[in-house]
Amino acid sequence: MRLFSFYFWLFQFPLWTFLIFLVWFTPWVFLLYSGILIYFPYKEDGTSRYLRVTGPVTGTLLNNWASSKDIPRSCQVALVASEDARFYDHNGVDFQSLRKNLSENKKSRKIKRGGSTITQQLVKNAFLSRNKNYIRKTREVLGALALDAIMTKEKQIEWYFNVVEFGPNLYGIEEASQRYFKVNTKKLTPAQCVALVAILPSPKKWNQSLEKKILTQFFVQRYKKISINIVNMGLLSKKDLLLVQNMNLGFSSQTTSTTQLPTKQKKIVPQEAPLAPSNESLDDEENDDDFSGEETL
Repeated sequence: MRLFSFYFWLFQFPLWTFLIFLVWFTPWVFLLYSGILIYFPYKEDGTSRYLRVTGPVTGTLLNNWASSKDIPRSCQVALVASEDARFYDHNGVDFQSLRKNLSENKKSRKIKRGGSTITQQLVKNAFLSRNKNYIRKTREVLGALALDAIMTKEKQIEWYFNVVEFGPNLYGIEEASQRYFKVNTKKLTPAQCVALVAILPSPKKWNQSLEKKILTQFFVQRYKKISINIVNMGLLSKKDLLLVQNMNLGFSSQTTSTTQLPTKQKKIVPQEAPLAPSNESLDDEENDDDFSGEETL
């Protein structure tokens, strides 16, 4: 019988075992092509989870999906400028940033930064947990490479914005737009786009400026940092840049002064933009939450 074959146990069985393990170990990113994502985001306590359904197929019925054509270019540019400067140049994983951050983790003997790209963040939040360990990081990397191979950058950003957390129990840019600015996603102004992206690294901590309509100095500094990155990358028109600079978020009362951006654009290649690595905040290294950047590995 084949089961008792020496050749089977020496060659075929180990091979099939490895293949089955690899299929299980790699996040099933191809499921996104079904147009429906059933996943388990975290509740406000950061530990318990609940069932959430989203995707372009169910989004029209549940009113929780914003298509790429409805997500303003300003939002997409702000995301790249804030989270992943080399997004359009890497294959889902920025190995340069990954090696640098792994080296820093080794020196500090603590997992503080992971250098996750936008693609990796999407994979993590749709298919994985918040656990900080190298097994999860490996799965995240494999999933990101697979996803980038089968999905365009535009679709990745679309899925990202619809899965990302913008506050306690608040997921997706459509719900965030309604919550903070009382408008649909497609009506967001360039300034509002930057403001939403500004809270992503830690939405449960940094959303208070938008929730209470009182901008803190910390929020303004982060907003300014993203805005300067956008200017340096030269990805927005002068008209939109002026709207970003004015920082009019549509609040009835504004308690902070507007940010001051460089008046002259200096267009440089994305790789050279002085950006903080994706999914991590240099201003909040003790952040332990997820997606939206709240987990640094």
